[in-house]
Amino acid sequence: MDSPAASATSPREMDRPWTVFTLLVVASVTEAMFLLLPSFIGALDDVLRLTPERTGLVGSADLAGIALATATGPWWLRRVSWRRMVLISLGTFLVVNALCLGVVSFPILLGLRILAGIAAGTAYAVALAGIVDTRDVARNTALLVFLQVVFSAVGVYALDAVQIPWRLDAVYIYILAWTIPGLALCWRWFPENPGDRVQADGVQWRRIAAPGAAVLIGTGFYFLMIGGVWGYLEGIARAAGLTLGETGAALSIGLVVSLVGPAVAAWLGLRLGRTLPLIVTAIAQIASLYLLIQLKHFGNAVLAFYIINTVFQLFWNYIIAYFITIFNDIDESGRFVALYGMAAHLTLAIGPYLGAFLIQDGGYAALLWFGIGAVVICFGSFLLAARLILRAKTTEVRCE
Repeated sequence: MDSPAASATSPREMDRPWTVFTLLVVASVTEAMFLLLPSFIGALDDVLRLTPERTGLVGSADLAGIALATATGPWWLRRVSWRRMVLISLGTFLVVNALCLGVVSFPILLGLRILAGIAAGTAYAVALAGIVDTRDVARNTALLVFLQVVFSAVGVYALDAVQIPWRLDAVYIYILAWTIPGLALCWRWFPENPGDRVQADGVQWRRIAAPGAAVLIGTGFYFLMIGGVWGYLEGIARAAGLTLGETGAALSIGLVVSLVGPAVAAWLGLRLGRTLPLIVTAIAQIASLYLLIQLKHFGNAVLAFYIINTVFQLFWNYIIAYFITIFNDIDESGRFVALYGMAAHLTLAIGPYLGAFLIQDGGYAALLWFGIGAVVICFGSFLLAARLILRAKTTEVRCE
C-alpha cells in the first residue's frame, strides 16, 4: 500500500481509481454552497428574515470567494504541492463551516462565507486540474457532474425536510458530513504533484485569445442564468402554488432523474462531437425556461413543475462535461482550465443578487426571460469556440 504522501505524478498513477474518486469528491464538496443554493437561500429567508438584497449577498458570498481563488489559478496551479494545498484549504473550509453554526449576524455570516469560498475555490481549482490531467477527461468530468448531482439531490431533499428553525444550521452540518471523510481521502489518496503536464509551458495567451474569450463569455452567461434561476427555483415553484414539501420533492426528484445526463455524457464521451450536444441542450433549456414562465397557467402546476424542472436539470447536468472538455481543448498547459472556475463562480455569485432585482412584485417572469437570453449567448459563444479550436487544429496539421 502507498504511504499517505504517495505521489501521483505520472498519468498512470493519476488514473488510479481511488485517486480519481478523491479528486471527484473534493471538486464536489467544494461546490457545496452552489449545489445547495435553493435550500440555502430558502433557509436564509426562513431563519434570518433578511432583505432580498442581503439574502442575495450572503447567497453569493461563497461563490465570490471561489471566483477570487480560482482566478489566480493559472499562475500558481502547477507550482505548488497539490496535496498540501488541498489539505490546508479543505481543512480551512471545514473549520469555517463549523464556525457558521448558530451565527445570525449578517456581517459576520457574510465574512465567514467569503472566507469559506476562498478556501473552497483553492481546493476546487486543484481538484479540477487533476481531473483534466487524467487519461479519460470526458468520462471523468461527466462522473464529476454525476457525483455533484448526488450531493445536491440528497442535500436538497434532506434539508427541505428539516424544521425551519434548524434549516440554516442543517446546511452547514450537511457540508461538514461530506468534508470530514473528504479530508481523510485527501490524506491517503490526493496526488502530491501535478500529473503529466508538470513541465508544460505557460499559457500562450495570444494564441488562445479568441476561443478563450468565447468560452469565458459563454460560461459567464450560462452560470449567470443558473445563479439566478437555480437560486430562486424554490421561489418560482412556491409562487405557482406548490408547498415547501412539494417543491423540495420536485427539486430532489429532478436531480435524481437528471443523473441520466452525466451518465449519458460519460457513456457517449465525444462520439457525437461537441456541436450536436450544445445545440440540443440549448433548445431544451430555452423551452424549459419559457414553460416555467407559464407555470401558473398549467392545470396541474405540481406535475408541470416536476417535468419542466427535471428536463432543465437533466440537460444542465449533461452539458457541463462538454463545457469543461472544450476549456481543456484550448490550452495544452492545463492552466487555462482554472479560469472555468473563475468564470462560473464569479457569475454564479452575481446571479442570486441580480435575480433579487429582477423579481418584480413577487413575479419571476423578468428573471426567466433574462435566463433565455443568457442561454442564447452562452451556446452561441461555445459553438464559436468549438469552431475556432477545430480551425486552429486543422491549421496546425497542415503546417506539419
